[in-house]
Amino acid sequence: MKRVLYFTGYRMVAQEWVGRNLVSNVYFEPDEQGLDLFNAYLKSFRNEPVRLLVDLIEEEFRQLKVPLLRGADRQAILQRNFAKFFRTSEFRHAVSQSVEKKARKEEKLLLLGLTNQSLLEPWLNVLEETRTPLSGIISLPLLSESFAAEFKSDSRAVILVSQEVPSNLRQSVFIEGKLILSRLVPIASFYHGDYANDMVRDIESTQRYLISQRIVERSDKITVHVLCNTRHRDKLTIKFAENTFFDFHMHEINEVLEAKKIEVAEEQDFSSALFCYLASKKLSLNHYAQARQKKYYKHHLAGLALKVATIGIMAGGVGLASASLVKGLLYEETIIDAQLLEQKYKAKFNQLSQDRVDSTTSTASMQHIVQTVEDIEKKFLQNPEEMMALISRDISLFPDIRVHKLDWFLSDFSDTKDAQSVNWNNKNVNRSTRRQAGDRNTQQRVKGFFEIALVKAEFINFDGNYRYALSAVDDLEKTMRESGNYFYVGITKRPLDIESDNQLSGDASSKNLRTEKIAQVEFRLVRKVESSE
Repeated sequence: MKRVLYFTGYRMVAQEWVGRNLVSNVYFEPDEQGLDLFNAYLKSFRNEPVRLLVDLIEEEFRQLKVPLLRGADRQAILQRNFAKFFRTSEFRHAVSQSVEKKARKEEKLLLLGLTNQSLLEPWLNVLEETRTPLSGIISLPLLSESFAAEFKSDSRAVILVSQEVPSNLRQSVFIEGKLILSRLVPIASFYHGDYANDMVRDIESTQRYLISQRIVERSDKITVHVLCNTRHRDKLTIKFAENTFFDFHMHEINEVLEAKKIEVAEEQDFSSALFCYLASKKLSLNHYAQARQKKYYKHHLAGLALKVATIGIMAGGVGLASASLVKGLLYEETIIDAQLLEQKYKAKFNQLSQDRVDSTTSTASMQHIVQTVEDIEKKFLQNPEEMMALISRDISLFPDIRVHKLDWFLSDFSDTKDAQSVNWNNKNVNRSTRRQAGDRNTQQRVKGFFEIALVKAEFINFDGNYRYALSAVDDLEKTMRESGNYFYVGITKRPLDIESDNQLSGDASSKNLRTEKIAQVEFRLVRKVESSE
């Protein structure tokens, strides 16, 4: 429920809105009894926030242009103009309407203020006494700007005519959709007299004022939207038809309420319910209220924030408690399962203990074996990743060579021929290779921990230039030897076998008469693996 206080300069009206439904209207007279009743009314709903909509004849509007400034400089100009036009009132407001780019940028402002703040003081004092949160004091003419924008018009100037109380007729003038002034003029013919003639006369008076202030030209046609009631509709229709200087549009107030789906208890003669509903729709709107008048509203917002935070903390606590409860239940089930498993293994252990056979291996020996395996796993590598990375980096320098096979294994001797020849810690194993005189590809037998790679590759797009292939193989061997990454580098097969004890052989031999020539190379790389600790 939203509560709107509507003040016309005489009595205060308190309206309660639930969505689009006007639930109640309560009237308070501006006397001691009325203020006491207003005090009791505010106390009855326990400091719920209200907003105050003012519709006063003592409201003035001023248009002016100022240099486009920001921050403290702009605020200083505003305060200087407030002191100039609204010296005796603290209820003033500035609206930025447009920015004009000329020799210098100028901002067009609308200054509005209440010239007789004593009208509001008794009611604001009651709000202060009851600590009622006041979200804002709203100007009805400025609020009507958004409503007037709903009437599509081709005219530059639009006048919105409405009547909220029997004794006053309000005319709000909009230029290009922006409010520039609003007049609240007395009218005594609402119930008795020529109401239509009085309204047209007041509209013509407003037109003359606009022309005198050069706001509109004499030739400009002004669009007039009139919010009227059923009782005056026919007479206004006839009167407007006689006048050709204005583009009149009539809107029966009850039809407007129905179009907006606003529910009221009875048929309306005035448009106050419409503007109170528009005020209730705004989440937070303020034109005139000062900080001291809004302090209880700030307390209200802080209280709401604390309530939301409390609910969030409580919800989080409940969620954590629920999660802990579920984890506890799962833990209990796990304990039961573990106990059953423990009993099962104990029974199995007891059965095996009765049937066990004594082992010839001592416990110390078994521990030593297990420790040795763990040391190997921790200290030495388990895969050829690093070795392959080194080989790839070296061969990448020779773009014509492509590897098509790589055998990798570990050995405790540097000259182990292949993976099948590995026999860990067997000192009596026959050497896989015999050092021959003048053989540059044989190597010394060294004990340690080595990773060995046997690589087979070939030259791609080979055109039969064996001189180039042999030179590239020599360069590859030299590059690998000089890199310092390998314990041993040996070429085991070249594109042409050039060793002195071998016959000339290769892919260019007489038995290989294919038209496609290939050049293959094989080499052996040994790398000593150090402990990782």
